[in-house]
Amino acid sequence: MAALAAAQEPDFEALLAGDLDTVQLHALADRIAAGHAAAPKGDGTVFRKTLALSATTDAQRAELAYHTDSIARRIAAGRIRAVMGEPVDVLHDLARTLIEVMRAGMAGEANTIANRYLDVAPQGATGWALLPLFLSLRADGEAELADSLLAPSRPRLVVIGGLSGTGKSTLSRLLGSRIGRLPGARVLHSDVFRKRLAGVTPETRLPPRHYTRRNDDETYEALFESADDHLACGNSVILDAVFMARSERDVAEAIADRYRAAFTGIWLEAPERDRIARVNARANDASDATESVVREQSRRSVGEIHWHRVRANRPQELIVAAARAALDRAI
Repeated sequence: MAALAAAQEPDFEALLAGDLDTVQLHALADRIAAGHAAAPKGDGTVFRKTLALSATTDAQRAELAYHTDSIARRIAAGRIRAVMGEPVDVLHDLARTLIEVMRAGMAGEANTIANRYLDVAPQGATGWALLPLFLSLRADGEAELADSLLAPSRPRLVVIGGLSGTGKSTLSRLLGSRIGRLPGARVLHSDVFRKRLAGVTPETRLPPRHYTRRNDDETYEALFESADDHLACGNSVILDAVFMARSERDVAEAIADRYRAAFTGIWLEAPERDRIARVNARANDASDATESVVREQSRRSVGEIHWHRVRANRPQELIVAAARAALDRAI
């Protein structure tokens, strides 16, 4: 019960101490999103003036000018909330937490929180594109840090595929903060998109009728559309899905080509027994994969794989090192 309570009510001091696991980081993001949803609407005109006064460096002013239209659309859409009496864009308020986590040397945790927030409270690609600016404005007069957060970064598309139970989501989380402008890459999980299309939360288990070929096609279509939107906004993206079909892998590469984004495809592989053990050990996870799903996938052909193949049945640090080497070769 104590562990469950900790997951439901994560402590910010424990976060800064590095004591929260992924489930607790997600719970913290969920709590922030719920607080924003419950807060009354704020005055967009006042918030706009606050932003103008906060932008004190040339880089901040240029970035703010670039996002003028996006900010106007967010004001019109009701994204400004009165948080503790202050009218603030919900992502600008989220940046308050993210910058403190990053200052504590936990960029990975900041990326996890940011991605979870957008998984449960979608903000669109333009919302993610605003986060570097909001982080910079939250740097509290540290001009060097503020400008470093706005340094140009070529968008990248990293695709992590592999059969169920190979650790795709874990690797995506561990790589997220290493790609693109901080808070890093927007990590798009097919499991989360499938749940969103069904109108349920990420950890809600879906019955088999949501795993038809038609559902699969709709899920990948939504995943690719989001990736396209993000790259169009200059964001870096990690796609996490099985990518069993050659056509799915080809579409991912074509999206990167369209925006001349650096592309890296990583294919994780592990023996069936290891994949079964992994899915059986899952809890509080967006994936609904079971042992029977793993065995069924093992009987199907994935065709020729020309992505970087990474053996996943070994220590996590070796998997991450192999993935980082693949990323470095794509620069």
